[in-house]
Amino acid sequence: MTTLSNGATLLNAPSASRNVGVFLIVRAGSRDETVETAGLAHYLEHMFYKGTERRPTTQQITREIDRLGASTNAYTDTEEVGYFAEGPATAMRHLADIVTDMLSRPLFAVEEVERERNVVLQELSARLADPDGWIWDRLGTVTFGADQPVSWSAAGFPWVVEKATRDQLIEYHRSFYAPASMCLVIAGGAQLEPERAEALLADVPTAQPRPRAQARWGLGDRYAANVRPFTPSEEPQIKMALAVPGIPTLDEDRTALSVMTYILGGGMSSRLFHTVRERNGLAYSIFAHHESLEDIGVFAIATGTRPKDAAKAVRLSFRELRRIAARPVPATELAAAKSAMVGRMLRSTETAMASARYYGTRWRARLPLETPDDRAAAVSRVTAAQVQRVAERIAAGIEDVRLAFVGPKDQGDALLDAALDRRSR
Repeated sequence: MTTLSNGATLLNAPSASRNVGVFLIVRAGSRDETVETAGLAHYLEHMFYKGTERRPTTQQITREIDRLGASTNAYTDTEEVGYFAEGPATAMRHLADIVTDMLSRPLFAVEEVERERNVVLQELSARLADPDGWIWDRLGTVTFGADQPVSWSAAGFPWVVEKATRDQLIEYHRSFYAPASMCLVIAGGAQLEPERAEALLADVPTAQPRPRAQARWGLGDRYAANVRPFTPSEEPQIKMALAVPGIPTLDEDRTALSVMTYILGGGMSSRLFHTVRERNGLAYSIFAHHESLEDIGVFAIATGTRPKDAAKAVRLSFRELRRIAARPVPATELAAAKSAMVGRMLRSTETAMASARYYGTRWRARLPLETPDDRAAAVSRVTAAQVQRVAERIAAGIEDVRLAFVGPKDQGDALLDAALDRRSR
């Protein structure tokens, strides 16, 4: 890892691969926006592909990528935006030049701003039309609420995108793309020299990182419901996600929490899968998930079931969480979970692009730059006592449970009561 003269970071992660992953990550996500700008981070992500001073059209960018036998994409998240390209290791310099050029010298042509506006709006519409997309967007709203930026969808608000101007996009780029908030990761079968990285990133904006407001849990409604009636030919189902306070990214219990989450709802041998699906036949799929932010976390359980079975599924799920908090996990179950986690993690970081994203997201979160093998060793060291301790922390927040669901009727109060293990009012 090298800090360049303008404050940006270069991170080389070489491996024996014929491919290379080029990943430019920026600490500037949706939680850095305001009510007036919520959606500009996402809109800006689209506009970087619409032409630069050196590559004035989308077609020129995509043709260069295609001719290299490579691929490219980008994403916007709560605390970051990422731009990446993957291709032959021999094309590393060309790919790095394209990715950094898009972020350094975007044209923001007026006609492209207008044309892409509808594309972004259609993406937002598609996300909200999808039950899963709606649930996870609204879960952020109910977990935080009160117009906190951390509660908004990373995709943004349609009314902001509808009115956004070219000048707003230019200003957002100039104000939030701080070199000190950028890391260029090169992973796989090639490395980039610091002097070359200096040249590639010489023209990025010169903004300074901005402080973020502390996130606060539960300032909004207790639940959000999207009532969508079913037709007689459809099987009625309610899809839902329930959340309780988690832990921040750098919390000392983060590795133990990952193990606990896997034991509870991380696979077909998890407690949720066994209890809710195998023993009771209430759901096809159920899982637990934890998302950590720099100052808070969200621990969620998600499933889909018949409306008449929903309260039972929720009650059983939260009882399993309480059981992990109440008694140490048996040694055989703990060993099996850790072995499965290690295997999955090592497989998931095998490609050049996966490796680039692994190191880039760890850099963004200010986590130690451990190798996947280091992380595997850390998982292997987790004890039953540590798992129980972090389960106690998560279970202690059940009284603050929040819910988002899509279904044929409003069952919000009954489902929250089920999570609290009490009779519906």
